Amino acid sequence: MPATPNITLDLRNFASNDPGWVTVMSSSNQQYSYKYAGGDDNVGGLEQTVGQGRDTAPIRLVSDQRYEINTVNFVRDTNQQLSWQGDGKRAGSIVDANVAVESAKYTVVIVDTGNNGCTVYCDPNIINR
Repeated sequence: MPATPNITLDLRNFASNDPGWVTVMSSSNQQYSYKYAGGDDNVGGLEQTVGQGRDTAPIRLVSDQRYEINTVNFVRDTNQQLSWQGDGKRAGSIVDANVAVESAKYTVVIVDTGNNGCTVYCDPNIINR
């Protein structure tokens, strides 16, 4: 079974030009910035070799308590091998069956409970080689 480093996600309710931060628009048209750490590329990305067993990648939100994980969406998961196992509103794990080659994305959807429940999408890559 592969060993994936833990992943953390930090979020701020303003734009940031600091290295590693990505600025996006929220559902309320306000700029937010997020930064992933950990994973296989040290910026939240996951990369595995097919056939080496199921991989579980823990993700933990390390920002202000007003931010909560609402859901995790997967894009380009053509083989339906990715799933989310949430442990509450601040942590969970991405599970990759790791049985077929694909280049997918996961998007952690964060809710800002202090801003009328607006949502922010944070999305690094997943690659199975």
